[in-house]
Amino acid sequence: MAFINKFARYCGGSRVLAWLLAVNIAMAAALWTASGIISLCGGDSRVMFRLFALSSDPLTFAVRPWTMLTYMAAHFSPLHMLFNMLWLYWFGRMFSDVSSESTLLKLYIASGMAGGALYVVASALSRYAPGAYLTGASAAVLGIMTATALKMPSRGVMLFLFGEVKLKWVALGCILLTLLGSAGTGVPAQAAHFGGIAAGVCWFLARRKPAARPAAATGNTGCGPSRRVNARATIKAMNNRMSDTERLDELLDKIRISGYDSLSSKEKTELNYISSRLEP
Repeated sequence: MAFINKFARYCGGSRVLAWLLAVNIAMAAALWTASGIISLCGGDSRVMFRLFALSSDPLTFAVRPWTMLTYMAAHFSPLHMLFNMLWLYWFGRMFSDVSSESTLLKLYIASGMAGGALYVVASALSRYAPGAYLTGASAAVLGIMTATALKMPSRGVMLFLFGEVKLKWVALGCILLTLLGSAGTGVPAQAAHFGGIAAGVCWFLARRKPAARPAAATGNTGCGPSRRVNARATIKAMNNRMSDTERLDELLDKIRISGYDSLSSKEKTELNYISSRLEP
């Protein structure tokens, strides 16, 4: 679609991020419009809410299993949608810099489903607010936010009035704001948020590269074939002992400020090599 292709340019070239934002915004607008029309006609506008929101009642969920997916894009509060979409756009763009399009989509869905599953379980166990419903992309967005911060914690982010702040502190602040802002919504809603965060942590841990084992002592100090080379240690030494993620952040910052052509041929080769190593 031409619209998505054009919109993707504003999303760092990510078509998946463009689709996620477009679907959330379009669905919210459709739900608001339909609810308003039903209300004007004297009907119960909550019927739309029940069709797409995730019920706290396991039996109701069993009848409407599709709500495990639709609740992620069902925003009935404009302010709720605004914050979720801003954070999805911001962290989704950064996540797309170091990961694939399909990974972004899978993580979004997995985080949302993890949050939804914990919401239903916590509701059943706590018997809190029977008949309540869960809506919004908060759990899905928190999963992407957490994974992004864990993957590139030292990446600098420019904030108004604060200057450059490391991404890990920005993400932590956003997570705390989300949890504090929903403090009065009850245990099940908070469980949904933690489900999204946990999905982001699990994604990161599952894709961590295993630490390279120290080279075995062979008594050969020359450059013969019996000498084992620690490739990861060699890369770190070349980059002034930076980790792969920190070096990638440095190269991406240089591209953002001066453009891709500002990289030397060695840096371009290094960028491609590190990106391939970090790609899950």
